[in-house]
Amino acid sequence: MSEIDTLVREIAKRLEEKAEGILKKEEVTITITDSNIDDIISKNRVVFVDCWAPWCAPCHIYEPIFNKMAEKYKDKIIFGRLNVDENPKTADKYGVMNIPTTLIFLNGNLVDQIVGAVDETTLEEYIKKYLV
Repeated sequence: MSEIDTLVREIAKRLEEKAEGILKKEEVTITITDSNIDDIISKNRVVFVDCWAPWCAPCHIYEPIFNKMAEKYKDKIIFGRLNVDENPKTADKYGVMNIPTTLIFLNGNLVDQIVGAVDETTLEEYIKKYLV
């Protein structure tokens, strides 16, 4: 095997490992739908649901912030994302009028919501409030 072949294989292996790491980070949030939300909120003490839509620019700004907090608190809180275009019943049920909106459930009940794209510090303050 030539030195170039060895280098190519080594680079390919590193890229594959990096890709796997990125994919694992994205898996910290779950997909919430009209059909699974009741089950998820009833079986978990604290659930944060990011209500968003593909065409919403602020939603795309907020997504990495939400994902970062999901990664940080993945062992304590369930973080999910609900596409309001595909799941209008849930958005309507909880009165989501603007997006992004983060719905916060505690013991199966909606206890709070954050309207708009907030920064990490603000989102983390909400998280700490409901972790107690």
